[in-house]
Amino acid sequence: MRNFLIVVVAIVLAVLYLRKAPPAAPGEPSAGGASGASATSRGPGCLMAAESASRSLSDATHLLISMPVDASRWSDAENVASSAIARAESTCSGGATDAEREGMETARDALALMRTNLAEAAKAALGAGGFQGVARQEAIDNRLASARAKLGLR
Repeated sequence: MRNFLIVVVAIVLAVLYLRKAPPAAPGEPSAGGASGASATSRGPGCLMAAESASRSLSDATHLLISMPVDASRWSDAENVASSAIARAESTCSGGATDAEREGMETARDALALMRTNLAEAAKAALGAGGFQGVARQEAIDNRLASARAKLGLR
């Protein structure tokens, strides 16, 4: 059994190694060059952080489905989402090109909507109001898709 596991691990590692793109020769564009983002570009990191924040927000708001909301679970989820939004906000600044700056600005717009959604969800979790975040989540998703396009990431 042990030998079988060793063989399986070796095969998995070989597949992972062979799937990696070979390094580009000097003067050739790298495999990531087709996306339009330079090696020093902050845009892709901004978008990844914003999308992660959106997922954290979604995880938190799913707790509102079953009432009453578990206060401890809500508090943990709210803290995770708030931290993810804050990380994304700090990541989404600057930009080397006009397109990158526009993409990051669009991502910041999505992050502002996420903050609004989180604040409204917090009130709903306390029983102090309804949660109308579904329409806002669609606007967040649209802004993230627009930021992705502006950053040249498909």
